[in-house]
Amino acid sequence: MEKFKKYIYGALFLCFILVVFLYLGFFHDGFSNQSHDWSNFGNYFTGFLSPLLAIINIVVLVELTIAVSKADKSRTNAEIKAQKDLLLIQMRRQSIESFSQVMNHYFNNKYLEEDTKRVVPYVSEYLQQFLNTDFYYFEFGENTNIVKHKIYSLKLNIDIVHDGIVNRRELDHDKYMNIFELRDEIIQVLQLNALELVKTDT
Repeated sequence: MEKFKKYIYGALFLCFILVVFLYLGFFHDGFSNQSHDWSNFGNYFTGFLSPLLAIINIVVLVELTIAVSKADKSRTNAEIKAQKDLLLIQMRRQSIESFSQVMNHYFNNKYLEEDTKRVVPYVSEYLQQFLNTDFYYFEFGENTNIVKHKIYSLKLNIDIVHDGIVNRRELDHDKYMNIFELRDEIIQVLQLNALELVKTDT
């Protein structure tokens, strides 16, 4: 826009110089002392420059319209991106909250045998569903497969512990502690990923 202004000012200056020299060269031998000569010069100057100024005004108007249109489009795109990011942040937070609630429900009901048959299958199905849906709300880049493997390992360990409780009436303590560790690691990774989008959005 600044370069365009320089071109406009330069064109106006050149037009002014051209008009003055043309008038002096063809109609007079120099500056006149007569008022009617200056009146004629004023009419000539106005008549010659008015069309040029009108053209320049049109060009300026077009440039301003284009500039405003680009600014509006840029602002609209920024607003759309901000809305998308906000929605994605909310979806990630809801996913993390749901993940935490489901895992807490699992730990709170593990020893209730009448509830274990309902809770554990639900948790296992939820983790599989999380991998198929909510997982894609997050962007882990080159660590995608690592995080996905941790979630799958969490599901597998829950199934193994559940099988031991139901069929052998014993608790695999190592697997159970691994469930704790994996749960905490996954939640931490999800939270950090959500925070990265918040930092980028702000």
